Amino acid sequence: MKILFSTGCIYYLPIREIFILAKEAGFDGCDLVIDWHFNKPEYLYTVKECCQILPVYSIHAPFLKIDTWGSKTNAIIQTVRIAQELNAGIINFHPPSWFSAELIFFKSFRKIEDFQKSLGAEGIRLTIENMPMVGKKLMLTPYILNDYKDLIEYGLKRNLDFTFDTTHLGTFGIDPVVGFLSFFKTGRLRNIHISDYNETESHLILGRGNMPVAKFLNTLRRLNYNGMITLEVSTGELPRAREWMIKMMKYQLSILKFHLGLDNHG
Repeated sequence: MKILFSTGCIYYLPIREIFILAKEAGFDGCDLVIDWHFNKPEYLYTVKECCQILPVYSIHAPFLKIDTWGSKTNAIIQTVRIAQELNAGIINFHPPSWFSAELIFFKSFRKIEDFQKSLGAEGIRLTIENMPMVGKKLMLTPYILNDYKDLIEYGLKRNLDFTFDTTHLGTFGIDPVVGFLSFFKTGRLRNIHISDYNETESHLILGRGNMPVAKFLNTLRRLNYNGMITLEVSTGELPRAREWMIKMMKYQLSILKFHLGLDNHG
């Protein structure tokens, strides 16, 4: 099992500094979030250099528009090319959002019968992520396939693997163990985005919400889950001061390793 750190947690820092911090904290690698920096072709060379610090095992396709990349479908294809250059084995993407009127993406999404073949993902596994309910008073389900059971059924039919997000499932009030077991039994679960949550907040550091963290992680251990697990928390959850940021990152990693039964060397 590889324990990764999402670069999106501290996206405001230079990418090299993010990789240095993740390595110093003891993570096995990074889950690279594609963002607006990739509008500049030369940025990829900077990221390649960062792979000498820590490997990129998983890449999150952009959930915001990259101006030079065109449609969402093309953005996934561009992400596949980046993954091939960085030797990353997994790409994650979100299903279309009706709330954001992603109609062009939805039309492509509905037509593709085999994502791996259609998007040229040879040697890479494309994963689709379960999405949350949003809102504080009026809770909305803004994505196509917001019901994780429908998402699983769709993915199995269209040759997709899965990334399971604990916080996203938590917005529905569903036990994360129940969700995990549903994804796990497909044999196609490749990555888990883990963070804590409560009734009103999401992507919290582990231990600051209502998620049964020990129960969830011990379930992974008992079932010998051997995919990736990515710490993906909101930016405001980590201290800004470098010394305290490192301490918190190490602490979060220690929680994961303890309950997963991993030694200090992973």
